[in-house]
Parts: sequence; C-alpha cells; structure tokens
Amino acid sequence: MVKIRLMGAFTHLAKARDLELKLEGPKTANEILREVIPRYDEFHDKIIFINGKPAKGEAIVEENDEIKVMPVLSGG
Repeated sequence: MVKIRLMGAFTHLAKARDLELKLEGPKTANEILREVIPRYDEFHDKIIFINGKPAKGEAIVEENDEIKVMPVLSGG
C-alpha cells in the first residue's frame, strides 16, 4: 500500500487529503498522482516528497512508500 498525502489545490481536486493505493508493481510518482488527481498535468510546478525526501515526478515509488505532494502557485 502506498500512502498519498495531498495538499493545497490537489486536496480539492481529488476530494481527499489522504489516500492509500495498492501497487501492482513499481510506478513513477507522476503515474500514481495522475490516477488520483484530476487535472494533475495542468500544474507544471509541484513539490513532491517520497518518504520525507524531495523527489522528482519520475522517481520510482514502491509498496509501503509515502508520497506527499503540493502544487506551487505563483502570484504577484
């Protein structure tokens, strides 16, 4: 089981803050997040942590990992 914690707009889009997903094999963080967050790819900048460490969307996620993700919003 992979634990997923969503923050910011991702919580609203997925209608959940915390999710769990069973993996059938290793996947990238982006692949997993696309499954659970509608319009995920519309957010070009994201902050992703895997097991508490900064990670890229291409990072491989395995069973028992934890993903935390938040969108980066710019303003001015």
